[in-house]
Amino acid sequence: MTYAETRSVGRRQRPLRVVSDDDVRRIHEATLDVLSTTGCTYYSQRALDVLAANGATVDRETTVAKLPPELVERAVATIPRRLTLGARDPFYDLPIDGEHAYLTVDGCAVSVREAGGAVRRSTRDDVFRAARLAHGLDGFGATAAIVSAQDKPEQSRVLHELDACLRGSSKHAVVVSVHDEDEARWLIRMGEAVAGGSRELRERPLFTCILCTVSPLHQERFGMDLAFTLAEAGIPFMLYPMPILGATAPVTPAGTAVVNNAEIVAAVVAVQLAFPGAPIIHAGGPTALDMRTGSYFAAGPEPMLLRCVQAQMAAFYGLPAGLGYGGTKAKEPDARAAWENTLTMLTEFLAGADFIFGSGLLDGSQIFAPELLVIDDEVFGMVTHLLRGVTVDDESLTVDLIKGMGFEGRYLRERQTRAGARDLWRARLGETRSYEAWRAAGAPSTAARARARVDEILAAPAVPFPDDLGRELDSIISAAEATAR
Repeated sequence: MTYAETRSVGRRQRPLRVVSDDDVRRIHEATLDVLSTTGCTYYSQRALDVLAANGATVDRETTVAKLPPELVERAVATIPRRLTLGARDPFYDLPIDGEHAYLTVDGCAVSVREAGGAVRRSTRDDVFRAARLAHGLDGFGATAAIVSAQDKPEQSRVLHELDACLRGSSKHAVVVSVHDEDEARWLIRMGEAVAGGSRELRERPLFTCILCTVSPLHQERFGMDLAFTLAEAGIPFMLYPMPILGATAPVTPAGTAVVNNAEIVAAVVAVQLAFPGAPIIHAGGPTALDMRTGSYFAAGPEPMLLRCVQAQMAAFYGLPAGLGYGGTKAKEPDARAAWENTLTMLTEFLAGADFIFGSGLLDGSQIFAPELLVIDDEVFGMVTHLLRGVTVDDESLTVDLIKGMGFEGRYLRERQTRAGARDLWRARLGETRSYEAWRAAGAPSTAARARARVDEILAAPAVPFPDDLGRELDSIISAAEATAR
């Protein structure tokens, strides 16, 4: 059994719908209206050239392009509906097909919370340890630079982060903080070294990049040029708007949904016109503004609803949905962190997300708390069982068994019970002992149990990584640093 088979949930039979199908169409039509009349700002001359050559109205002075609806429809039609995210170990390859649910990490937080509660600046070693944790926790399908390698040069930091992820885990890697196309080319060289060549990397891309748009209605030059470079190499990427209700988008969730969708569609059009069939993921992390403090808030009801709408829009376009979640404002792995992450995880998967990312982060994604990865992994185990629903067939109805058992409660002795018990969810982190047994064991808190699991994973041997491949990656990073000087 491959890893992906353990994450199969089937088609969500009754997915959560926070807006109707007619409303999805209205958001799409509003998106077409905005893009054809107001347009989108593209700071990339390459993007403007592609759009102008295909019938968009381009103002070179303002860098605004207005996209006719028929142009949008033509470009969107070339998006691949399915893709596979490769891994260093093919066992962990992730088919993205609407029938699997994956939990991943991301973030590039700037701080790490130690076991005792102290918070310090993050390093490259923290990226490596986080990758090892994501590898050791069964629920996580991919790893990423959950923190920033701040002890490495800024011009090569993202390369060190991917290097740490590849060495710490043989799962797929998500690249978070790539800034320009030069960095992307070095990342591609690293991917080719691991995959065995450019063709092999295209067939089984070992990493995915997150590319942010800028709200409202901006496509920054580096982001678009990056997208073209990645698309040419066959590297999937997530287009990731982060509109803020009431700040960089309308205060109404519907209005923010239009801004969010328009930014994604505007980028999709440019990339698909240049590279038809480029693998793109409908991603994003719309948030709200706390009007009392001015801080952004990602785990409130409105952002949750918006990301559910985004899952519906992704399905409308036939795009995979990879959504940001979490972003709790909690300052420690406490009850608030658990309830906010649980609610966002559950609603987004119920709405149809193929994968979500953002685990393990506190204080609005600024602080990495290793214990929270373990807690999120436990929650995801429960969510996966909820997504699979209830099978109703002749075997599962067990009518003959019920009639044969009659009024006796001896099901525990039945062979079917022993066989079926393997399919039931089992708590790994949650406390299942009696109160007296828990007290006798020292009354460990959930956070303490999670920290013990962190220590257990990090005490085990790391996944093997070939020495010759390590030297090759070192050489690529050294060459990148020499070029940047």
